[in-house]
This record gives sequence, C-alpha cells and structure tokens, in this order.
Amino acid sequence: MKNQIKYLQNLFYDLLNDYGHVYLVVKYSQNTTIGDRGFTEEEKQKGLVLVFNQKNHKSLQWTDDGSIITALGFGTSNRPENCFLHSDDVVSVFSPLAKIRFDRWDMSAVEVEDRTKEPQLPETKPYQDEKVVSLESFRKSKNS
Repeated sequence: MKNQIKYLQNLFYDLLNDYGHVYLVVKYSQNTTIGDRGFTEEEKQKGLVLVFNQKNHKSLQWTDDGSIITALGFGTSNRPENCFLHSDDVVSVFSPLAKIRFDRWDMSAVEVEDRTKEPQLPETKPYQDEKVVSLESFRKSKNS
C-alpha cells in the first residue's frame, strides 16, 4: 500500500503541475469529511469527483497513510471547505487532458465483496459425467 500512495502522490503533483488541474474520485464513508457541505445522497451512492487546480485549494498536506488534508473551494464563488480525504476513500486520480487515469484495484475488490453478502457456490457435477479431452494432439512439437 505504501508504494501505491507514493505513485498516487507523484501522479497527482505531476498532473497538477503539467496540466494545471487534476481530478480525484472519492467514495463516501464516515472517514472522509467534505467541510460543512458534506456528500449529497447521489454522491454517497456514486462517489464525488474533486477538481484540484492552482487556485481552488489551500495548504494541501498528505499524511503518512496517504490521506489528504486541505481547504478546497466549491462552487462558482470558490467557497473554501475544510476537507479530510481518507486514503481508503480515494478511488482514482485522473486527467482528461493527459489521458491518464490511476485506479485503485483494491477498491473494486472491496466493492464487489460488499455487494455479495452470501457467496453462492456453483453446482458441481461428478467428474464421471464430464468428457476429458487430451491436449496432446493440439500441442505443437518443438521440431515443427
């Protein structure tokens, strides 16, 4: 996980410096705070896309575990909200201009496990009912 955070931070700053803005996808949890604004009901279901540019955030800090503490501006007035983005809730970093996206695969594994409350085992048939086909006739010889 530590290397993943290092890649995430490096990509974040590279995109911000090279392209002027970077997008973070953050999922809803009790660990993440978006100031007084909070998450809307739709954002709780689908996640929140945060846009960072040179003018809409202040005092951006990364903690040792990869969480982000910052004051991020929202809306047309760029009203600052104190934000704490827990490292486990940051799902993706991307830039449409750079055509780059860093997705955390460990997050999709967690979401799939959460959806399946009771795993269903596939029905198994005894091996006697199945036909066994030898692969010997399909293999190429080294001399061919």
